[in-house]
Amino acid sequence: MGDRVLLVEGKDDLHVLSNLFMVRNVPDVFKTECPTSDHVADESGGVEKLLDAIPRRLLEKNIERLAVILDADDKGPKRRWTQIRVRLKNKGYAEVPKDPPENGVFDLSLRPRTPRSVRLAVWIMPDNQSKGMLEDFVAQMVRDDDDMLPRVDGFLESIPEEDRRFSPTHRPKARIHSWLAVQGEPGKPMGQAVKKYLDTDRPVVDSFLKWINKALID
Repeated sequence: MGDRVLLVEGKDDLHVLSNLFMVRNVPDVFKTECPTSDHVADESGGVEKLLDAIPRRLLEKNIERLAVILDADDKGPKRRWTQIRVRLKNKGYAEVPKDPPENGVFDLSLRPRTPRSVRLAVWIMPDNQSKGMLEDFVAQMVRDDDDMLPRVDGFLESIPEEDRRFSPTHRPKARIHSWLAVQGEPGKPMGQAVKKYLDTDRPVVDSFLKWINKALID
């Protein structure tokens, strides 16, 4: 079996996903990494470094499957897909779909460099369909009977727009971290919250893990 690699944007993604995989007993058959500009895996990263790393990682002779997770932010999933597609086309990969594959997974031909192909998979947070980010994905794991998240939402809405220190794009970050700040152990990181406070059996998690299975396991 060749190398199977999951690339993520940063340390929050690494910690959230590693804990989610542990809780849901995901087979340990792939590596999860955060790329840097010099191709050394650590916890810095960022969306531009991740986008730039995709065509570079496809050149590795042992790569068999490459999966990528990045935030849609306010650009939306299709815009993110276009950014990936342009980078691949510029590197000579001709058979890249114009639109995102329905399940976010397809086999990319590496011709003319080699006759083989690599399974390439893309998940655009939070759900491959919506604008948003990792924090929106995490918020969807809050239990239905939770009474603190509506209070957090009310608090955030009560702040006049001119007084808000967070941008509209970063509202999901303000939301989930405010919610974490009022739990039994205030301020616990998102990754640790996956094991302690969140419901990992939610439909959004099932959909995501179905993608992980198709992308990197089966």
